[in-house]
Amino acid sequence: MKSNYLKERIKLNNLEKYAGNHFVDESSKTISNLRNEGKKVLLGIQKNDDLYTILGEEHVFYSSLNGNKGKVTLSDFSDILHDNALKKGKIFASYRYITIDNDRIWLKNKSTMKSLWNTILWLEKPSNRDYIYK
Repeated sequence: MKSNYLKERIKLNNLEKYAGNHFVDESSKTISNLRNEGKKVLLGIQKNDDLYTILGEEHVFYSSLNGNKGKVTLSDFSDILHDNALKKGKIFASYRYITIDNDRIWLKNKSTMKSLWNTILWLEKPSNRDYIYK
């Protein structure tokens, strides 16, 4: 992640604050490993070595509770978050996990989920993609 714009977006969305010690960026081992596999990853959250949700340039990469690893496009992940929020509502809902193809994907909590979602919405805009690796 080389973009000052993206780093500023993370601050505005409070992602690092809400994720706390679960926030991962280019300095993390998981991000490095995923990049070595050829994946264009940027940042995300990680609960432990086996459970993470990482945003990339075009996809969200995850490892689920049952040990499966996968990816979904940013727009599909955004739609899933939207549908999940509509089903659960705002006030008393827990947003620790969402389900994708029977995999439970970790979001930590409502605040972190919102921050990830807002970052995804920013990444989805074609005009912002020019800033990511410049």
